This record gives sequence, C-alpha cells and structure tokens, in this order.
Amino acid sequence: MGFHKNTLRRIDLVCDIVRKHYEPGRRDRCYKEVWRRYVNPVYSMCYRTFLNYIGTNTELERRRNAEAQLQLF
Repeated sequence: MGFHKNTLRRIDLVCDIVRKHYEPGRRDRCYKEVWRRYVNPVYSMCYRTFLNYIGTNTELERRRNAEAQLQLF
C-alpha cells in the first residue's frame, strides 16, 4: 500500500505520541485510551485508522516510494 509523503509524516507523528504515552499492561494507558486522550483530539481519525498507522513501517514505505519514483535520466 503506497502512502504520500505527508501521510507518512503524520504516521510518524502519531507513532511518537504512542511511544510517549503507551504502557503495556495498564488499562489506562492502552492503545484505545492513548488514541482517545492524546491522538484523536490532535489528529482526528477513527480507531481503526489509528491501528493501521501503528502497524505501518514508514521506512519500508519510504523506500518503496523512492523505488517507484521515475527518474528522468
């Protein structure tokens, strides 16, 4: 699945918020609460999109975009 450059940047920003606030094993710091308290007010998106963003490898997508980019010479 290809992503635009700005979408990849947004994914990185959302993942930074998750790394800052998510703690495994705590119900008040689970993915759903992190999405509800910290991500959704800033980046309005549904929970399913949030989960897709967390599972996206942005470096791999950037490499795929660079390979797919046509070169003039």
